[in-house]
Amino acid sequence: MAEFKQKDQSFSLWKNTFKEDGDNKPDYTGSAKVDGHTYDCALWINEDKNGKRYLSGNFKEPRKKDSPF
Repeated sequence: MAEFKQKDQSFSLWKNTFKEDGDNKPDYTGSAKVDGHTYDCALWINEDKNGKRYLSGNFKEPRKKDSPF
């Protein structure tokens, strides 16, 4: 099987299977590549006070793989 390669100026998200009802964990997590630099990204599905759904997210420096945090 071919190894996944992130293209520049793109992101990929996967459904967060660890999220439980009522917690703050993102609905989707993944990675992004911008100008050759890789980021961890997260996406939440939210609802405004009028009941309209919207998406919000963030990008962070990638977590070190050998770090417990």
